[in-house]
Amino acid sequence: MTATVAVGGRSGARARGGGSAWDLLLAITVRDLRVKYHGTVLSYFWWLARPLTMGVILYFALDRVLKFNVPHPAVFLLSALFPWFWFQGALHASTQAFIANNGLVKKVRFPRIILPLSVVLGATVEFVATLPVLTLLVAVSAVEPSWTWLVGIPLLVALQLALLAGLGVFVAAANVFFRDLAPALDSAMTLLFYATPIIYPLSRVPDGMRQLLQVNPMTPLIEAWRGLFLDGEMPGPEIWPAAVFALIAIAVGLFVLDRADASLADAL
Repeated sequence: MTATVAVGGRSGARARGGGSAWDLLLAITVRDLRVKYHGTVLSYFWWLARPLTMGVILYFALDRVLKFNVPHPAVFLLSALFPWFWFQGALHASTQAFIANNGLVKKVRFPRIILPLSVVLGATVEFVATLPVLTLLVAVSAVEPSWTWLVGIPLLVALQLALLAGLGVFVAAANVFFRDLAPALDSAMTLLFYATPIIYPLSRVPDGMRQLLQVNPMTPLIEAWRGLFLDGEMPGPEIWPAAVFALIAIAVGLFVLDRADASLADAL
């Protein structure tokens, strides 16, 4: 709370004095990352721990026990798990963007959208920081690095960031008024994990179910991440459903926040 008020006071003064909203966004993002990892020695390791731990467990279960024959199983799993945990972590944290900063929302007038965007941006920084490790793991798994990574990675990061920005703004605003949203989202994330081709290839899903899974915006994104790291394939036309959903999510998120803005402080 002390950190929130202190940063809020400086940022609020800057906002009232005509300072840039981008400066405020970056300041809050840096503050949150510092608070999150304050006192930890292995902060970078904790960014990596969840996808790597899950990858090891799934690799043992699927490849060694169930003999789920896929090429380069470690890369197959990790290239999907890293972006998935970015997606899941950003959405989960976004539900608390306004609630955790209720003092700032009540006392300082600034663009409210900055709070959920700072959460999403912080999660993106964490993900980008893990990419060197992911690319190293891919390289040592007998998959040749490709020049397409230089273009494909920024493209997919930008697209998933846009999707998360829209969804993050929406869940942050909605959770202020419907507090059941956060636990409901946790359950939905479990369901969505298995409805996304993370631990299985989409090509092995029956046609009828495959069309249903493709409604999920994370399906084309995960397929694109996997195709990029496994085969060096640039995202193709099949990525457009995720782009369309990202635009819809941004529009809905902005609409909901605009309607909720005047009542946020009272609801908190």
